[in-house]
Amino acid sequence: MSIPSSAEPDDALETIPVQDGIVVDLLDKWRSATARLEEGDDVDTRWARGSAVKLLLQHMAVRESAKNAVTEALRAKGEDQLADRLDGDGIARREAMDRLDKKVRGRQAISLNFPEVDEAVAELGRYFDAEHDDELRDLLPAAERVLGPLEERDLPSARQVRLTSTTHPSPVPKWYDRATPLRAVRAWYQHLRGTPTGGTSPAVDEGREHLPGPGR
Repeated sequence: MSIPSSAEPDDALETIPVQDGIVVDLLDKWRSATARLEEGDDVDTRWARGSAVKLLLQHMAVRESAKNAVTEALRAKGEDQLADRLDGDGIARREAMDRLDKKVRGRQAISLNFPEVDEAVAELGRYFDAEHDDELRDLLPAAERVLGPLEERDLPSARQVRLTSTTHPSPVPKWYDRATPLRAVRAWYQHLRGTPTGGTSPAVDEGREHLPGPGR
């Protein structure tokens, strides 16, 4: 499927490839910073690396919210097999997000350079790396063929996706995950508690164009 040239998606389906691109960039930044720190300590590098961690979790949350909306729409059309393939190892991926959320919540970005966080980021990165190529190449185009063009799709808008992007998702969705107002409140609170004063490094979040979630 095509990604909007402005990188500003209109709905949940268009949100997934945009978020995939951002996550790839953030993982690259985190891995590059990791390599630089192995050569010697540097405060700016630690700040940038920790910022990548915070933003990675937030953008994985937006991606997860979009994937949830698309898989629900596919199931409503009887496309359970395609929905299952798009969700991938969803339970394990959401559990990995939960573990990272517990490590980073309430901490400033520069404080996120310790082994437990590294392990949680690496785990989440492995789930993402295992699925995003197939997602872009096969699964999203297949979903677009089923759901139709933008003007015919009954999907949440990109803004609605961000508003319900919880960083602490239920591995197996519960009843309150299907109540949009409750998801929006939970998402707002979770993004807020995950972003203490101190902010993220401009080297990673230049112009705050990466800012996801309810605050956008």
